[in-house]
Amino acid sequence: MDPHTTDIAHRMKVYSFQMALRVVCIIGVVLIDNLIARILLVLGAAILPWLAVMMANRGADRSERSGSAYRPPTRTELPTSAESQERAPDPETVVLDGEYTAPPPQRELPPPRAVTRRN
Repeated sequence: MDPHTTDIAHRMKVYSFQMALRVVCIIGVVLIDNLIARILLVLGAAILPWLAVMMANRGADRSERSGSAYRPPTRTELPTSAESQERAPDPETVVLDGEYTAPPPQRELPPPRAVTRRN
């Protein structure tokens, strides 16, 4: 048998046993007349499903994972003011002197119509 199939079969047996124990707890709550025993049986019936699922899913994941963690990209440092002055200016960022001409004026809107009110 495949080790994975054997593992699943074992986990199913353990889960079934725990759920059977839960049924016994629920029946015990009905049949037993001691308050402390009832409280313990109710707690057992409430906690056993969670515990059974946690134990059944404990070995389910068999996917391979790499050990590499996320590494952010390396930062590039900005040049100091002395380094930026030593370089030749970038032709796309050169400021040119010139004159500014205003765009033609917009066409004026007609005056609003007089609104008559009807009563």
